[in-house]
Amino acid sequence: MKFLPLDLSTFSTMITENYIYVDKTKHIYDLFSRGQRLYFLARPRRFGKSLLISTLKELFSGNRNLFKGLWIDSSDYQWQQYPIIHLDFANIGHATPEDLKENLSWRLQKIAQEYNIDISKDPSVQAQIASLIIALGKTYNKVVILIDEYDKPILDHISNLEKAEQMKKIIAGLYETIKSMDAHMRAIFVTGVTKFAKTSIFSGMNNLNDISFEPEAAQLLGYTQQEIIHYFSNYIDGITEKKSISRDMVFENMKEWYNGYRFSELAIKVYNPFSITYYLARKKLANYWFKSGTPTFLIHLIKHQFIDLEKIPTAALKSSSLETFELNNIPLIPLLFQAGYLTIDTYDTENDKVTLNYPNYEIEESFTKHIIISLTDANQTTVETALDTLITSLKKHDLDTFCKVLQSLFGCIPYTLRIDQENYYHSLFQFLISLLILEIHSEVLTNRGRIDSVLEIDDYIYIFELKINKPVQEALQQIFDRKYYEKYLLYNKKIILVGLSFSTVDRCVVTYQSHNIIA
Repeated sequence: MKFLPLDLSTFSTMITENYIYVDKTKHIYDLFSRGQRLYFLARPRRFGKSLLISTLKELFSGNRNLFKGLWIDSSDYQWQQYPIIHLDFANIGHATPEDLKENLSWRLQKIAQEYNIDISKDPSVQAQIASLIIALGKTYNKVVILIDEYDKPILDHISNLEKAEQMKKIIAGLYETIKSMDAHMRAIFVTGVTKFAKTSIFSGMNNLNDISFEPEAAQLLGYTQQEIIHYFSNYIDGITEKKSISRDMVFENMKEWYNGYRFSELAIKVYNPFSITYYLARKKLANYWFKSGTPTFLIHLIKHQFIDLEKIPTAALKSSSLETFELNNIPLIPLLFQAGYLTIDTYDTENDKVTLNYPNYEIEESFTKHIIISLTDANQTTVETALDTLITSLKKHDLDTFCKVLQSLFGCIPYTLRIDQENYYHSLFQFLISLLILEIHSEVLTNRGRIDSVLEIDDYIYIFELKINKPVQEALQQIFDRKYYEKYLLYNKKIILVGLSFSTVDRCVVTYQSHNIIA
């Protein structure tokens, strides 16, 4: 049985050392057989971008022996050999702009040495890559340039706008030089997480064909349901034996936890490849992708754009708003889409509008918890302990304890973020209730859409209304006036109406009132 490619992104290793490789070569062939040569693709981290780049490197190197048995081996692909310039910015040091220049120069010189070319005397990175391209073109063949994680030096310094701008300038200068070498190019493929506007970074390479949102890239990365059935059947059987459940149940669980990513107008959804391989290896439904590391730039934006949190999941918006943005104006919702925390739920092609949602349970539960951690500055242990206590108190109908725990969480809000805006408190409370629902119903997942402040637990249904700097009586009265409870009267459960009053001065739950309705 072939091995699972856990955190492995080198194509040659997967092929020669008996790892499962999900064959994407037909999609690659289709991209490069229609006359287009220059591509850009944005996808979330750990979604297979580096493996794609590694596959392209072997393909353009003419290493046909590695592709035996794959789709492209039986096609009419010509297997010409091209010199490769491969730059992976995730592995090029960029602590400072000077560090980026130095390490980028070192990497270019190493590539040149592999082809017996000397560019050490060229005075700049731009001059080095120009000399390298020209020399490779004259001595060997037209050049293939593969750039992975192009935006990492920028995103790693997003909280320092000045430094991020300097990183952007260095990368943009590199692209300007590459653009001028077009006559020497066979192909260029650039990957990253984000899609900064061409005017800010890709002005020098505005001829790149951006396929991030196009149908031809819908299943280029990630695994479809059919691919999982075809390539991982033995591992699925292993789960059915260990858990004593049917294959249908395994697929249902996998779909709820790890499927759901959609990147185009095509109604094609793919699984997160990182999470699914870890699940198949460990045979346990758990958080794998999110736990592998949340980018610091995302935490920074969450803390400074909390008003937008009320829009998660968001209403319909133009698809173009998801595509590009400027470094000094990064909207949170489109960034969450590009980073993989939201995905396309519906696509209105007639009006070119999309609605977004969490792709799956893993992301919704993990991201909601992370939002609470970010908004309160509490650590993960504090939040998880608080969640357990909140659930226990509601099961016991102990609203005193429930409100004390709320107060402790709100007390964790740092002074720098204590803002007298109701949206901040509403957002935090809303996400807390959402997370409680997810925790309680983790075994019964549904496509709920936007969760309101209603929580069903054991024999109780709690209906919450929150008021900021207002008498608690107003909160409870609003529930009565708008008859929020009526839809639950036939549930044969005790309905608990809870009005909460929060103070932005004291940053806590000032008081609560409740009323019981027995259906």
